[in-house]
Amino acid sequence: MNTTFKGDVLLDGETENGLEASFEIDGDSVKLIAGGTELGTWSQAECDVSPTGDGSFLMILGGEPVTFEPVSPSAFAEAMSVPLVPTPPAEVETPTGSYDYDAAIDEVIANAVATKALDVDKDMLSKPVIAGIVGISGVLMISLVTMSMLF
Repeated sequence: MNTTFKGDVLLDGETENGLEASFEIDGDSVKLIAGGTELGTWSQAECDVSPTGDGSFLMILGGEPVTFEPVSPSAFAEAMSVPLVPTPPAEVETPTGSYDYDAAIDEVIANAVATKALDVDKDMLSKPVIAGIVGISGVLMISLVTMSMLF
């Protein structure tokens, strides 16, 4: 059975008046016709249709998004087997009850003690390496001061 829905088609990002067009739904195929010219035919499997909530539908036709504003949104939704309005997101249940501050403090203390238990007091560099770095830094400083006095 061939069913035709007239309306306006807007390309992605358009907000003004769209192109007068019609969609023909014939079994498993969907045709987009504008100005008497067929713009494309897709199988219903290639058409992803979702309501926007204002009587229009976002359609992904072969990977391209378009918005269709049918003259009869309810009849179009029924023919495409989609709801007329978007399904509201499921509400997330917030946990009730009190927060156990004592348990949180005990956990922080336990982690702090565990960190302290690690041997963090040891230096990463040995004393001879530190003495070498300080010595080279001193020689470099004296060289820079001497060069600045000469020039």
